[in-house]
Amino acid sequence: MFSNDERTEMSQDTKAKMWTRIETPRCSWCGYKGELEVPNEGLFARNQGALIQDAFPELSRPEREQIVSGTHPECWEQMFGGFDA
Repeated sequence: MFSNDERTEMSQDTKAKMWTRIETPRCSWCGYKGELEVPNEGLFARNQGALIQDAFPELSRPEREQIVSGTHPECWEQMFGGFDA
C-alpha cells in the first residue's frame, strides 16, 4: 500500500506526464511569443487535424485563440474589448 504522501507524489508525476508546455506563435499585438500547458491527448488530436475546440475542450476560448493566432488574452482584450460568450 502507498502512504498519502506517496499517492500525492504519484498523482503529481502522473499529471506532469499528461500535460505538455507548448510555445504559441508570436502575438501580432505585442510581438511576444507565449506558452501554455495543454493535455497530451489533445495535442495529439490537434496534430492529427482535429479542430481546436474538439482537441482542447478543457481550455478557455482565449487560450485556444492563443494557440491558433498567438494573441494573448490580455492583448485580445486591448484590441477588441474581450471575448464574446
